Amino acid sequence: MKPGPRILVVDDDPGVLKALRGLLSDEGFTAVEARSTAEATRVLEAPEGPPAMMLLDLRMPGETGLEFLARLPRPLPVPVVVLSGEASPSEAAQALKLGATDFVEKPPSPERLLTALRNALALGALQEERERLLDALARPGHLVGDSPTMEALRRLITRVAPSDTAVLITGETGTGKERVARALHLASGRKGRLVAVNCAAIPSTLLESELFGHEKGAFSGAHSRRAGRIEQAHGGTLFLDEIGDMPLELQAKLLRVLETREVERLGGSAPVPVDARVLAATHQELARAVKDGRFRQDLFFRLNVMPLHIPPLRERPEDLLPLARAFAAEFAGREVPLTLAPGAEVALRAYPWPGNVRELRNVIERLNLLRGDGPLVLGPEAVSGSVAAPTPKRASVGEKSYREHVEDFERELIRAALQEGESIAGAARLLQVDRGNLYRRIKALGLPVS
Repeated sequence: MKPGPRILVVDDDPGVLKALRGLLSDEGFTAVEARSTAEATRVLEAPEGPPAMMLLDLRMPGETGLEFLARLPRPLPVPVVVLSGEASPSEAAQALKLGATDFVEKPPSPERLLTALRNALALGALQEERERLLDALARPGHLVGDSPTMEALRRLITRVAPSDTAVLITGETGTGKERVARALHLASGRKGRLVAVNCAAIPSTLLESELFGHEKGAFSGAHSRRAGRIEQAHGGTLFLDEIGDMPLELQAKLLRVLETREVERLGGSAPVPVDARVLAATHQELARAVKDGRFRQDLFFRLNVMPLHIPPLRERPEDLLPLARAFAAEFAGREVPLTLAPGAEVALRAYPWPGNVRELRNVIERLNLLRGDGPLVLGPEAVSGSVAAPTPKRASVGEKSYREHVEDFERELIRAALQEGESIAGAARLLQVDRGNLYRRIKALGLPVS
């Protein structure tokens, strides 16, 4: 008979361990026991791999369950259900804040405990599947696109990934910088995790602790020691997204980490060795930020060893249809292929895609939500409907009004349709509009009439 999922039970009470061992065995699980957090650490790092989940007592001699939970890498290596009969409401809330999926009071009823375990296992399975799909999509061969730019990008990733060289990924918002970072990590062969930090999404007051970690009592609210994201990336890859938004004082500390390969937690006195490959990304022009005094020149040189630029989607129209079909398969499944209505390809190429790949993905996701049980059809109206409406009033001198923006898009759409349709009649068929109305719009927009 195949053994059931392994569950790590961390508790210093032999009686509790015995009772839980019997309950788990009766339900088809395999209990792995640890009487301290040190033993639990050895189980999590064992060659056979981590267990399916962990039952963790909060009150133990030495390092408490709460302190142990705080120093585990993020995301947690396994789902955790905390178990305690003496924890205060604030400790229970802190455990959940640190990533535990549930809190069960001692002595637990079998029904309540088993429900918590099954929910945690289901959540763990979903997280594993999500990571598997993200990893599969991020491999160099799965960076979707037929353009020469994407072909060159895939070749460059394959060549650069095995080294420890720092890579600076640049490109407009929505071009797929994080996916490229994940592809670099997967092709690197590093056994550790990819730890991503969005420097723009975390308030500057919290970013230092998030990156460098802290010791217990380092500041108000630091109830236990916590490893920072840099430390969590040991053996793997640290991805610093939107690095251009990092405050100058933290840039100096990051530079020291890159030079010494050591990190010092807030409130700590001893540096911790760190072996992490560093990838950074930004939509800003860091060279200009250096000139403006917003970014350290020495850090820029340290990160920009291997620059890797991702062009905007409007500059690689060959990638539009492959990306649209890939997103259709993601949202609707392979059994519902993407169907193009007349004029759709023209509209795809004419639209400037200010939101890049992310915007195209949103368009396909919206179509899938609205299709019901029918086919997934992409038409010109879906593309033009994704235009972000600018403010109706004129902005500063030199900027265009809403009407002018709409007319610019309409002009490009009609020009592309005329080119593909080879005549006004052909363009009208592609755009599914009346030929006479199209002719009047061509004249109104100042387009040449052939």
